[in-house]
Amino acid sequence: MSLADRTPGEQSAPDYRVWGMGACLVTALLFVYAPVLHAMVLQWWNISFYSYAFLIPVVSAYLVWIRRDRVLAIVPQPHYGSGSVLLTLGLLVLVIGQTGGINALQQISLLITLPGMILFLFGKSVLKALLLPITFLLFMIPIWEVVTDPLHVPFQAFSANLGVVLLRVVGIPVFQDGVFIHLPNITLEVARACSGVNYLIAVLATSIPLATIVLTDVRKRILLVMLAMIISVFANSLRVALIGVLAYYDLSGDLHGPYHVLHGVFVSLIGYIAIFGGLWALSRGQQVSHINPSTLGHPERWNIEWKQVRTSWMILAVVLVLAGLFRHVDRSYPVVLRQNLSELSLDSTGWTGNEVSFIEKVEGADKSLSRVYRSTSGGEVRLAVWYFEAQTQGKELVSAGTAKLHSNAIRSKVRLGTQGEAEVNRVLRREGDKTHMIFFWYDINGHIIAGKHEAKIRTVFDAMIHGRTNGALVWVAAVLPSEDQAGKDQTLTTLTDFLEDFYPVLRQSLPNPAD
Repeated sequence: MSLADRTPGEQSAPDYRVWGMGACLVTALLFVYAPVLHAMVLQWWNISFYSYAFLIPVVSAYLVWIRRDRVLAIVPQPHYGSGSVLLTLGLLVLVIGQTGGINALQQISLLITLPGMILFLFGKSVLKALLLPITFLLFMIPIWEVVTDPLHVPFQAFSANLGVVLLRVVGIPVFQDGVFIHLPNITLEVARACSGVNYLIAVLATSIPLATIVLTDVRKRILLVMLAMIISVFANSLRVALIGVLAYYDLSGDLHGPYHVLHGVFVSLIGYIAIFGGLWALSRGQQVSHINPSTLGHPERWNIEWKQVRTSWMILAVVLVLAGLFRHVDRSYPVVLRQNLSELSLDSTGWTGNEVSFIEKVEGADKSLSRVYRSTSGGEVRLAVWYFEAQTQGKELVSAGTAKLHSNAIRSKVRLGTQGEAEVNRVLRREGDKTHMIFFWYDINGHIIAGKHEAKIRTVFDAMIHGRTNGALVWVAAVLPSEDQAGKDQTLTTLTDFLEDFYPVLRQSLPNPAD
């Protein structure tokens, strides 16, 4: 049934109480999600990868606006059952995310709660009409590293390979070694940040709404998005070749300065011109759909009668307020160390430590320690420990900073004294002319955890069951005496010997699971 099927007597002007209740619902939703939105905006601002996300809510709002006639023509038919389930799921994910300090879960919960509210208040038809604008909001959630991280290496290789082909086409002598491009006067590296994956996400976020707004044929929409993805991949290779040409002729200036940014802007401009050109070509000759105004009822207003919606809207407002109150109450308690980290001593084991500055940067730790330990046999190990008494928004054991440690890390089993054998992360990292072998792991109430996602899950479990979110990050490193296998084996022995002596002493400072 549409509004056009109603008799004039059945259609009523919008009631000011409906608008008032709508404002109350928006306020209640902000009361629940304001901290989440604030944290999300900070990530957009501080992480260049997500700078495009500022436009996503604007584009989504525009997608809603161009659908307004279709939405206003629908007679709301609330679906309380499925709406309640979806709404409950969204708020539950929010609470779990907050309890475990998982920003991504809290942000994703918004995209579960929002359609739950629409379903609860207006029904399936309205939700279906608004599904694309809501789904498009996924691009603003800073979770795309999960998708992009595995793509960086193959994209680096492809960009380097095609870039070398283009350089040879224009007659520039070049030798390729993986992602390193050797020119007669300079060696270029297609680094992780220059893989083009970040550009791919930005192009997708641009092409999807363009295809939806301009093109009427679904096949053409899919074709434009595929074209945009292909262009983004080839445009990055063109950028690599462009930098190579300018470097070969000594026209590039500082490769890491403003010119480097201009290279990216220039190639991005070419990519967007190609996308808009494809959009123009695909839109030529398509039939423009004409909307019959008689089927829309009164598109300037949505005829909702107060007596029909007051109970459900009030219930939803109360639920959101209660969820907001529950969210703003910190139910975890801080768990302090049994012994200050500065009192940690390995003198009896033959290791002597001196305080040094931190190499890695971990924000928000309540207690921390950074030392260099030397053994009587000549071994040298660098140690860092960060301990969180409790985790809250922006003060998390696994964050954007600590997540960087996992880049190129592999799992390795080591013996931790009386703890026995445990799985930790191992990574080789070059700094200047030295290569470090690094072991690191999370210690959460006696549980040795290598994976960042497993650490998050363990934190959620402890928060829900025991009301505590404490945990530590432990990091040890040693310099390789040589790059060959013998040097690696020697460093591995040094680190293993240190961990055998160190971990039992560290456990004396960290809280027990039963504390």
